[in-house]
Amino acid sequence: MSEALKRLQQTLQKQREEKPVLKDLFDTFEPLWTARIQEQQRLEALFAEQGLSLPPRNEKLASDGVSLLAVTDLAWLWPHVAECCRHFLPVFAANPRLLPGQEAVAAFFARDWDASFRQDFLRAVIDADTDGLVRLSGLEGMDAASLALAGEFSLSAVLRALTVNLVSTEDEEKNHWPLWSQGNCPVCGRLPVMDWLGKGYEDKNNPFLVTGGGRKFLHCGLCGADWRFRRAICPACGADKKGCMETFYASTNQAEHVSWCSECKKYCVGLNLRAISPVPDMDVMAFAMMPLDMLAAERELTPMCSTPWNQF
Repeated sequence: MSEALKRLQQTLQKQREEKPVLKDLFDTFEPLWTARIQEQQRLEALFAEQGLSLPPRNEKLASDGVSLLAVTDLAWLWPHVAECCRHFLPVFAANPRLLPGQEAVAAFFARDWDASFRQDFLRAVIDADTDGLVRLSGLEGMDAASLALAGEFSLSAVLRALTVNLVSTEDEEKNHWPLWSQGNCPVCGRLPVMDWLGKGYEDKNNPFLVTGGGRKFLHCGLCGADWRFRRAICPACGADKKGCMETFYASTNQAEHVSWCSECKKYCVGLNLRAISPVPDMDVMAFAMMPLDMLAAERELTPMCSTPWNQF
């Protein structure tokens, strides 16, 4: 079993114990998370064999705040996205409530769309433009949420296979995007689904000294990339007025929190890794902090990144 699958299972086991009220939801999504990791690993091997990768980073564009995929042709990703969707369909079929109108979704991804359509559709997935996805599909009987979910997980597996080396959950908290200062993802351009505060780590020159820790990273729920970000700035609106970023915590777990902006009233859930070992699966944790999403909704806050589970 791969380390990613072990991390997934360990995180789910712990979260089921800590949050039994969410057990049925964990059981529902576990096969889908598992399938995404398996698809990602299959594609990692395929892309390595075929020499496929993301375009090289352009330092000028990065310093100007332009995400990598904002100026990239996406159409070449389509065959891989469509194949991932075909592999996901049996998982969806095992729980029909996840994907109503599955036949229409399957027919959509089986069609041979032209390059222009593929570009527009995948851009709409990245932008989480559900209405645009359905308008583009033009298929009768298409359920908007189903098309969005299938497109999201399928494109996510592909992008994660391309960004696998850009995930910063190691103790040394490597910053893969030193020129990036934006709140949106440097790879795909999405706003973060969660933030996390890094662990401390041993000084290489003095094994008895623990340094660092508490650095803030943002995590993209679509491509899986992580990037360092200043704690006092709002990722959504860029407000940097003193005290604009506020925090409240889960009543039963001080390692979980909500970071929210008093200017734009947007928030994202977060995790303090200094209080957690081993490092969990970040995507499961974003889902597992649903109770905090509910508290944020009660305070009339809006998520920075909309997901199927944080819309109340």
